[in-house]
Amino acid sequence: MPQSPRAALPVRILASFNGPQTLGNSRFFWCCWLVAILALALLPCFASRYHVLTASNFLISSILALSLCLIWGYCGILSLGQAAFFGVGGYAYGIVGINLIEPMGNTDLALLAGVLAPAAFAACIGGLMFYSRLKGVYVAILMLVVSLLLGLFMRQTADPSYTIGGAYLGGMNGLGPATASDPALPSLTLGLAGYAVEFDGRGRDFYWFVLGVGIAVYLGLRWLVNSSFGYLLVACREDLQRTETFGYDVRLVQLGVFCLSAALAGLSGALYTAWGAYIHPDGFSVAPNILVVIWVAVGGRKDLTSVVVSTLALNAISIELAAWGEISLLALGVILVTAMLAAPEGVAATLGAWIGGIVGRKRAGSATSSVPARLGAAL
Repeated sequence: MPQSPRAALPVRILASFNGPQTLGNSRFFWCCWLVAILALALLPCFASRYHVLTASNFLISSILALSLCLIWGYCGILSLGQAAFFGVGGYAYGIVGINLIEPMGNTDLALLAGVLAPAAFAACIGGLMFYSRLKGVYVAILMLVVSLLLGLFMRQTADPSYTIGGAYLGGMNGLGPATASDPALPSLTLGLAGYAVEFDGRGRDFYWFVLGVGIAVYLGLRWLVNSSFGYLLVACREDLQRTETFGYDVRLVQLGVFCLSAALAGLSGALYTAWGAYIHPDGFSVAPNILVVIWVAVGGRKDLTSVVVSTLALNAISIELAAWGEISLLALGVILVTAMLAAPEGVAATLGAWIGGIVGRKRAGSATSSVPARLGAAL
């Protein structure tokens, strides 16, 4: 029986987000996904202010993890400097926001700068890397060095001369106003002057905004990796030289996805700065860069959903272990090593594939058992 136009529309919409490049393409998955989104949306209604504030940070971290999943899991480019784009985006948002919040009354351009500045920076670095045929471990090491150099420079900006308009880079004290008369780091304020809406990083509105952005990024990436461009990314990951023999400009593909990944990392950095009204040079150090890699590797770098689940889970575990003091790092390390040994493809990805296999076998069994009944009815 043909489906009605109304019934076929949701199927066509979901089809654009489903494909072999992502786990979870069934109705069961999307029902579970909607339940999870509903639970996250209702969280501020029954959780404390502290938990809402913490959950906002977790969601921002998931956007950063998705940015690395895109280039590493789907294009095969391991970047150990993803936090560099995060920091550039945060500083760009803060500098533009401090200078324009009073004359414009919003942070629209600041948020845009937080996305475009790291993308432009990635275009410069990526152009040098990919068009000089750097790949593999060399890209990873170069990006880590770039991040450390940026952090080293930002630590040396405590001198009062390091000001950009009303923004003072601040060195180890972090970004702030140049003088007492200059505005502080602004909250996220979107819209036209006089009609702008402020999203306080400590409030529920900001949490819902970040949740909406995270959903948009997740669905956008699902659509991208399951499109023809996504197949091209996977082809570059599996065999770069063979893909090039088919006539594709693999260097341009790598550069494009590298810039997109940097833009998403910069978006998370801008949201983080608006969330905490603070950005610091320590964000360029080794630990933040490695932490992003851990989130992606433990979840399963080849699947977007797995990366989001692992990022949220590992951040929650880190918060709980923080009460243990220094031993918390050792405990978290044991958990991560055990997880990697037990599931090299990622814990969340392995569990997702296992659950999907069970659901698929049950459907196949029910379909097989219904064949005799249909034959009997026909006879």
